[in-house]
Amino acid sequence: MTGAPSAGRARAALGAALALCTVAIFWTANGVAPWDADTSNVWHQYEYLTEGFRHGHTYLSVEPPPGLLRLKDPYDPIANAPYRMWDTSLYAGKYYLYQGPAPALLVMLPWRLATGHMLPQRLAVAVFAAGGLAGLALLLWEVRRRHFPGLTAPCFAFVILVAFCASWLPVTLRRSALWELPVVAAAACLWWALYFLWKFHDSRGRTGWAAAAGMALALLIGCRAAALFGAGAIALLLLVPAGAPGAAPRWRPALLAMGIVAAGGIALLLYNLARFGNPLDFGLHYTLFGEDYRAVRYSSLGFIPFNLWVYLFSAPQAGPYFPFLHPFWTDARPPGYVGFEEVYGIGFMMPVHLAGLVALGWAWTNRAAAGMLAAAVTVAGACLASAFAAFILFAWAWACSRFITEIVAGWTVLTSVGLMVVLTAQPRRPLVRFLACAAACWSMACVGLASADFRGFMRQTHPRTFAELAHTLDYPSLWWARAHHVEFGPVEMSVRVDRSTVPRRTALMASGRPQNENQMLLDQDASGMAQVFLVENDHVVLATPALPPRFGRFHLHVEAPWLYPPPEHPYWDGVGPALRRDLQTRFLVDWDDGVARVNANRAADPVGFAPVILGAEASGTGMPWVEGYRRVDPEP
Repeated sequence: MTGAPSAGRARAALGAALALCTVAIFWTANGVAPWDADTSNVWHQYEYLTEGFRHGHTYLSVEPPPGLLRLKDPYDPIANAPYRMWDTSLYAGKYYLYQGPAPALLVMLPWRLATGHMLPQRLAVAVFAAGGLAGLALLLWEVRRRHFPGLTAPCFAFVILVAFCASWLPVTLRRSALWELPVVAAAACLWWALYFLWKFHDSRGRTGWAAAAGMALALLIGCRAAALFGAGAIALLLLVPAGAPGAAPRWRPALLAMGIVAAGGIALLLYNLARFGNPLDFGLHYTLFGEDYRAVRYSSLGFIPFNLWVYLFSAPQAGPYFPFLHPFWTDARPPGYVGFEEVYGIGFMMPVHLAGLVALGWAWTNRAAAGMLAAAVTVAGACLASAFAAFILFAWAWACSRFITEIVAGWTVLTSVGLMVVLTAQPRRPLVRFLACAAACWSMACVGLASADFRGFMRQTHPRTFAELAHTLDYPSLWWARAHHVEFGPVEMSVRVDRSTVPRRTALMASGRPQNENQMLLDQDASGMAQVFLVENDHVVLATPALPPRFGRFHLHVEAPWLYPPPEHPYWDGVGPALRRDLQTRFLVDWDDGVARVNANRAADPVGFAPVILGAEASGTGMPWVEGYRRVDPEP
């Protein structure tokens, strides 16, 4: 893995790796294009902000509906549901964004002015991802050129590909929307700021590089105000003496950079003042969410231990079907905590980040070596950026998948440097190199699976690719099911009920995972009458009329698509096309005196071979439970 590769081969490897990543970035981000017609959700807000800036104001170019403004309480999520634009702030009769304005100012507005056309928000996310990755690659190129010249071209390309996956971008880009744009733009600005920090110290303190670093840090704050502390720490690293040991700090370029950062911060405060009359008000409390969060405590130090576990050490839920790994979930949360959105533990999903510890050790051990200053300072800046981001996000009341990109953006620099250390500085330790490469490959595979799983978007945005992958990779589950005589299809069950029970709703059967769940629910009233529902998440697919229990029991025949493998599974290869379409959409409940049936494309994928059944051992006092359950053959 070492040698003396020519500069041409190394540049070609860098170009090939960046080209491959860029294609993946735009392919993934552009996948949400079919949802462009949904103008009240999360696909266009930065376009509306850009248009607002073009006309000289800070509010969005879309006017709130008159019906929304006439509401007694326009922030009531039930009352505003027919009118609201998702996740926008309503203030003084106008829509605003609580997210940072820099992505619109840096890319979207110049594009609009130069071309006369709006850059779609989804492509703006891709532009920042590709541009940021280019900055990261240039930084790693400089580090390789100075400290690891023996790293072969294929190994360097491998490092770039790993860095792309280790940044969590393939998952974050799967929904290139309102929330993802400022996070991805902030990561891009951070990587360029670290590159300029390197160039400043590597050039012994040239003013131009300091100014460039200051501009990148100012834009970083303009993308994500939460990056203020990390940006400040990186700015202070410009004061580290550049040059020979004992040299004095280069005050002028450092102060110039700090002045630019401060100007960016002041501009952000003035932006808030112009919008909400308060420089510290970002509009979060005026936001139209899908729920009422006005009483929510958005941040608390008490959330840190829980979020630390969730982000770093939680394990995904495994299933037999592609994409195999599903987000972590628990109902045991701290008081006041809001919830999750597709979160995976970094330790399990991306163990390659342990290489960042190698980079820290390398930088510390060699900190006094000649020519080491730029690398040591850059490693320190990247580490501090991730540390401050983690501290702020670990104290937040939400855990979100996109925040993983924000947490690991700086650390990805350390991970990449650590890989270069292992691949070149450990020639007599093949086991260490093998473990590092194994961790890198594991991480890339897990990130790819998480990207395919995220909210089911890949199936919707790239159906052919998803179907081909699922059909091929699901063969082992088919072989296992056949070897263990697993049966799929309708079920007959006997449900025991208590006639004197209080009104309640009980889940008798469930499949899938939280936020992507199928359920069979039984609603009871005080008279003992009951109603059966087949539900996909909160959407009722089928409902029976009120049923009287006979001798405290219901005898039911139930059919649903989630009692079979997913539609792409090779299980369906042996089923005729017409029957396959019917079984993959058929919802049916048959009871003693009647039947309810509907065909609908409303089912989440199961994450196990069989649904979870509420038996007597799991039910509480007075609760209904399934006392008998068996599989039966489907009717044609």
